[in-house]
Amino acid sequence: MGIRSSDADKTLADITRLGLLYLFSLSGLHVFYVVKPLRRFLKLLRLPKWLEILVVLGVLPVYAILGGASASLVRAVWMCWLKLATRLIKGVRLKLATIWAVVLLLELWRYPALFYQLGAQLSYLLTLVIVTSKTSSNWLFNLKLNAFSAPLVLYYTYQWNFLTFLITGWMNLIFEYIILPVTFIGAVVPFLQNLAAQLLQLISRGLTLLARLPSNLILGRPPLIMVLFWLGVLLWLQGSSKKIRWLALLGMSYFLTFLLLRYPLSSEVVYFDIGQGDCTLIRERFSRRVILIDTGGKVHFSMPNWKKHPTKTSGETIVANYLLSKGITRIDQLYLTHQDADHVGNFPSLSQLIKIKQIIVPAGMENLPSFKHRLAKSAVMPEAVKGVTDRVKLSDPHLKLLHPFARGQGTNADSLVLWLDFYGLKCIFTGDLDRKGELAVSKKYPNLTADVLKTGHHGSKTATDPKFVQQLAPKVAIISAGRHNRYGHPNQETLVTLQKAKVPYYVTAKVGMIKFTEMLGYFSFWDLKDN
Repeated sequence: MGIRSSDADKTLADITRLGLLYLFSLSGLHVFYVVKPLRRFLKLLRLPKWLEILVVLGVLPVYAILGGASASLVRAVWMCWLKLATRLIKGVRLKLATIWAVVLLLELWRYPALFYQLGAQLSYLLTLVIVTSKTSSNWLFNLKLNAFSAPLVLYYTYQWNFLTFLITGWMNLIFEYIILPVTFIGAVVPFLQNLAAQLLQLISRGLTLLARLPSNLILGRPPLIMVLFWLGVLLWLQGSSKKIRWLALLGMSYFLTFLLLRYPLSSEVVYFDIGQGDCTLIRERFSRRVILIDTGGKVHFSMPNWKKHPTKTSGETIVANYLLSKGITRIDQLYLTHQDADHVGNFPSLSQLIKIKQIIVPAGMENLPSFKHRLAKSAVMPEAVKGVTDRVKLSDPHLKLLHPFARGQGTNADSLVLWLDFYGLKCIFTGDLDRKGELAVSKKYPNLTADVLKTGHHGSKTATDPKFVQQLAPKVAIISAGRHNRYGHPNQETLVTLQKAKVPYYVTAKVGMIKFTEMLGYFSFWDLKDN
């Protein structure tokens, strides 16, 4: 009845993982099942047909509101309403495809932003397929619905489940003969509410068990132009006689698209807009090596229990979302520069979605209770964690560890300092290292230079010493800071230091994600605002 329970997001995630979201985007079709018994009841009252239709026309909008007015429900109500309303006009009989087009135009006029949602897009697309389809075979019809939903599902979720087609037929039956009737009975018969809830919960648990099976393939996000191409080919196939040729073209385009997504020809260095925190991705061409420096995270303050509610971390919504969209399912090395939550807080939730092979921390941090607590909540085994100093040679040939010089407690002063030579682009990452530490690094490595400086401590005045900047002579500086953060980062003193050194700088709070992309040894620079 339009009520969304607290565990609805988890169930929806399981449905999405199984590739069954398209079935639920068509759930508004139950309106037609509701209208039939209502009209039968009105016929028993011996009402004239015109009055019977008027009553149904009055009930439908109320039902849409009570049902939560989802895109699928509103579409179905509008279509049913128009179909019945035109029967009151003598000589007017609109085809379902025409009614669909009218409803689409009305909804685009009323609420165009709705069509940014996957559910609305699937709802209207698949309804068009249903009303124009001439397929009589149930097996072929399910195959067609799967084929039309795949481009949009891949574009938004980056994954496809091998079980989708196998369980689609069963889910159709379960939805029509169990979920819809049980939901309706539970809503209108008070003493059966508990039984109905238990049956629906049982179905939800079954979906969860199926979603846990290793049948999901992460493919990445295809370009929008390819999504439109695939949908165009599928629509063309509706009336084409040369189906084999077009199906071969479709299959080949899918294969090449996801081959390039999973094994790209270019390399990239990505500075995430993670809010008040740090997170940087280094990805080598063909995905030969994937490195993450810090994960971002949020500092949590104590609050009463009534204010607490489960939410996704920025590690899930930003970092993992980007990685999965690029077809990345593993991180070879995760470097956590120090213990602060805004650098390491997201790694437990991130590890549940992306496999992390190894975690490297400043020596001594691996023994801290706070780090052990986070490690216990993650999917990473303790033996995969390694504490290091600058005397340790890293396995990655592009990276060099410059700091810390000795074991510590994972504080700002113990931050990892990493120097990257990536196909000629030299970058330096200093965590939250203070000025004293920066000068110590300069002294030990007097010939150290860098093209890209990741400013220390989010642009705080405690870091980015003028002498350190002068020695590095960077061509650009990146400042990772949250919008309107409580610390006043970046500090004006740091900005003045960069201006005096004639170093242009970019703040993630203003320009969003920042990316350097390499192709054939040449780098291009992008700042992706609001991504």
